[in-house]
Amino acid sequence: MRQRLGQHFLKDPNVVQTILAAAELSASDVALEIGPGKGVLTDPLSQRVSHLVAIELDDGLAEHLRKRYEARSSVKIVHADILKIDLAALVSAPSAPSGSLAPSLKILGNLPYSITSPIFEKIMPWTAWETGVFLIQREVAARIAAQPGSRDYGILTLAVQLFAEAEIILQVKPGAFLPPPKVSSSVIRLRRKAQPIVAPERIPDFFDLVHGAFAHRRKTIANSLAFHAKIRRSEAEKWLIDNGLRPDARAETVKLADYAKLCGAWSIFRREIKLT
Repeated sequence: MRQRLGQHFLKDPNVVQTILAAAELSASDVALEIGPGKGVLTDPLSQRVSHLVAIELDDGLAEHLRKRYEARSSVKIVHADILKIDLAALVSAPSAPSGSLAPSLKILGNLPYSITSPIFEKIMPWTAWETGVFLIQREVAARIAAQPGSRDYGILTLAVQLFAEAEIILQVKPGAFLPPPKVSSSVIRLRRKAQPIVAPERIPDFFDLVHGAFAHRRKTIANSLAFHAKIRRSEAEKWLIDNGLRPDARAETVKLADYAKLCGAWSIFRREIKLT
């Protein structure tokens, strides 16, 4: 099969085993695999869970996998674009028999570098999954798992950590793939938070505040918010002081919990200044 869509196929069995171990699979779990490719992860994954749904965009790879698993009722190969498909309609959260522990929905995948962020934007608000283990570009993994004060800490950090705890499990060299990419990769595990710290109706306000704060990383948060809201810096400074933040702070030093706490006040302030 020809390489299409810029894929880099995982070939290292040790990395495969690390991904499977990090997912903490049980025989009752349901798994969603994004981009199964040639099936190097699909085969062992399908043997560890009760049901597997694998979404593959490439025509030839999807057909090859469909034929391979057509006799396995527990494996469903879906030829589709992960960014366009309705995940809730495709994969339901597992239900437990009366008196037993509920199984989990796990998401795994060797994600295409070019659409890693859009994939996370899609799956983060989805409430059905419990654990995700992904093989992604090392720089992206560093941004997702970053802590306040780090140069990697930014909008992607907050967009993921709003919904999940992030942990880098393994650094992966280019030689683990065929063909080798030009960059290194990481295995990252996400454990979905049972209770997100921002109410669903406040999430748009949270992201408006975060995008405003990081609009100009080299400027203070007061300057950046003033530019974003098209107001005087003094107004932004007063709002920050009134809400317990130093106006000379940088956006990357503000903790997720503080952004979460401020988003309600930002919504009120935004209406007061008629920011659309």
